[in-house]
Amino acid sequence: MARFFKKRIENKGLAPGSLVFIGQKKLEHPILNLHRYNLDSYQVEELPPNGSSIPDGEGKLRWLNVVGLHDSVLIDRIQHQFGLHPLAMEDVMNTGQRAKFEEFDDHLFITLKMLQFNESTGQVQSEQLSLVFADDFLISFQEQAGDVFDSVRERLSEGRGQIRRRDADYLAYALLDTVVDSYIYLVEHLGEKIDDLELRVLDNPDDSIVAEINAFKRELHFVMKVMKPVKDLMAGVLRSNSPFIHRKETMPYFKDLEGLVLHTLESVDTYRNLLSDYLNLYHTSISTKMNDIMRVLTIFSAIFIPLSFFAGVYGTNFEYFPELQYRYSYFIFWGLIVLVAGTMLWYFRRKKWF
Repeated sequence: MARFFKKRIENKGLAPGSLVFIGQKKLEHPILNLHRYNLDSYQVEELPPNGSSIPDGEGKLRWLNVVGLHDSVLIDRIQHQFGLHPLAMEDVMNTGQRAKFEEFDDHLFITLKMLQFNESTGQVQSEQLSLVFADDFLISFQEQAGDVFDSVRERLSEGRGQIRRRDADYLAYALLDTVVDSYIYLVEHLGEKIDDLELRVLDNPDDSIVAEINAFKRELHFVMKVMKPVKDLMAGVLRSNSPFIHRKETMPYFKDLEGLVLHTLESVDTYRNLLSDYLNLYHTSISTKMNDIMRVLTIFSAIFIPLSFFAGVYGTNFEYFPELQYRYSYFIFWGLIVLVAGTMLWYFRRKKWF
């Protein structure tokens, strides 16, 4: 499955709001976990995916976590029970969706990607996360089991912080905050690997380093593609006048989150420029080595030009060659060869040509 673009052939020609799954099926059966809490209590239960309805909140805030997006019957049931907009549900089931924030009459919708670095493949993997929330409920949709929300669940169960005192907008912030924190961790992890390349480029540049640099550039480009719309998403949240986001209580937290997103994007851009510098440094280093080799070869060629001349003259087959009859001609010839070669080496050294 392509990382940069998901094919939409499945919903070609269908009406807007049609529930068609676009992506790769990562679970056999969906998993539903319902968290219900208020200031005094917290409970969580796993619901059957084919159940009739989602239990009421009974005066508590409900967080329904849906894992697995391929079951259109389940998504349709959730849509009708909570009165969710069809276009929002269509975006939930499209795993190639661009990160965005949308306002509807009865709820708000946010979708973005969660990122994780796979050490075995050396690639950044993405998973779509969608949030739908109003005052007293939040529904999160994700593609597969396993996420970065364990810290949020611990705060809910232990009653730490403000999360059990606040409405669903603060829960949405808490979930988005953990996603952005995972972005920061990912960029830092990639940055450590990129920093290690500098010494290798300087000490022992080879073809494998070029392949690694290009691989990191490709992964950072993917991270940038995923994260850039998140900046627009946060700007949309900050501009919102929806009653489902409390401006005085929760908006400052979203403002801080926007700053983290911008800082992370700047870090990604810095590392991309750094990789370009490493690539230029590699080519410069290779060119310098090649110039050194050519300089040495040129010096040897220059030395052997007069020596080849002497060898050519005295290697001819003329019958009358006076010097060849002299007893010490051979030794004089070698002496002349050594003298010329030594004089040229001394001259080149004096000129600091090597």
